[in-house]
Amino acid sequence: MRNLQIEEKLFNIENSISKLSIAVKTILSQEEAAEFLGYKPSYLYKLTADKKIKFFKPLGKLNYFRKQDLEDFLLQNPSEPISQIEQESNNWKK
Repeated sequence: MRNLQIEEKLFNIENSISKLSIAVKTILSQEEAAEFLGYKPSYLYKLTADKKIKFFKPLGKLNYFRKQDLEDFLLQNPSEPISQIEQESNNWKK
């Protein structure tokens, strides 16, 4: 194996371990929360500064997030499928 292939495999292993550690935790740091959400840390910082996402600051310096709160944030503003909207419209007309 070439060094590049070995480095690539090690990188993939490190990413997998990082994702597994986030999967088992219930409280996440700012960096972990950004990775969990798929956002850049700077965007997550903007969300916290604008108070658009729930976070905790136990000692007044570092931000922490409950994974459940992050999941709730992701599931805001659902979009209903057109079939359900049509069905509700038909039920309302009756």
